[in-house]
Amino acid sequence: MNATVTKKAGKGATDGVVSEMATYFHIKPGHEQECAAACQRMVEALKQAPMAATIKTGLRDTRHVIFNNGTELLWATTFETEWVPYIDDAFLTVGFEHFVDWMQHTTEWDTKIAPWIEKSGGLESLTGDKTREGFDEHIIANMAGMRWILQDGQQKATAYWNPVSSLTMSEITKAERINAAFQEVLDDPAAEEALQHPALQPLLAQAAS
Repeated sequence: MNATVTKKAGKGATDGVVSEMATYFHIKPGHEQECAAACQRMVEALKQAPMAATIKTGLRDTRHVIFNNGTELLWATTFETEWVPYIDDAFLTVGFEHFVDWMQHTTEWDTKIAPWIEKSGGLESLTGDKTREGFDEHIIANMAGMRWILQDGQQKATAYWNPVSSLTMSEITKAERINAAFQEVLDDPAAEEALQHPALQPLLAQAAS
């Protein structure tokens, strides 16, 4: 059955503002441990990135799963922007070198990814100093090939649900900051009189829940 491709989710499923992508790769024989280490390095790079930059890409979460006795790899992410800008921004913001790190241990590297890299001007043209002139434009101009590679190995979730799919990451992180700030107010004795005003009771009720 041919999967329906949508502007929002590509070949994936959507719940609220969140879409899912599950793409399958095949690990080169003997590369399981190197692949696992490279996947972990990519996650560590994401953890070190500024939250604002991560939110800009639309990324909600990402995971790599090695299965079938170390022969196959699932790269699964969820995101809240549209499919095309999500993939483009992910490679631009995270850095293509972090994808190369683990993709080179898959058989798709030899059959699809390396040929695409060569056609796109070589690995050096896709990695390195992101501030150099024309870098972003070069990445964007060549990302159609990478998007095709990902969709070629993608399977749509049979069923998908996200309990906070009505909220964007910006809304979630803003709510976290507001809650932290309000807790500071509650802990400040100088605010006690002001907090007695009836207009603030709904806010206090939420804080107490």
